Amino acid sequence: MKDQARKIQRSSNLIKAFMVLVVVVQVVQFYQSHVIDFGDVAGAVGVLSLMRGILLSPKTLAIPVKLWRTSTDVFSPASYKYFIVAIVLIVVSGF
Repeated sequence: MKDQARKIQRSSNLIKAFMVLVVVVQVVQFYQSHVIDFGDVAGAVGVLSLMRGILLSPKTLAIPVKLWRTSTDVFSPASYKYFIVAIVLIVVSGF
């Protein structure tokens, strides 16, 4: 149990660091160009929603990605809402 808690904490910190990286890249891009590209912002928010959906289900952080499909209770209902928002925003950012 302690090992799983360590895995979850480590994975959670890695995902949070990636989320910070996405925000920093968007801020740097704004300061370099002084233009807000709403397509890029929508894509960034989509990626952040995807990461937040994963963070809401700590069971996913303890098992390998290959086993996500076979397990039935991996994602919480709130995670699915974030995934839907993420997919919509990422598709919108492509246009």
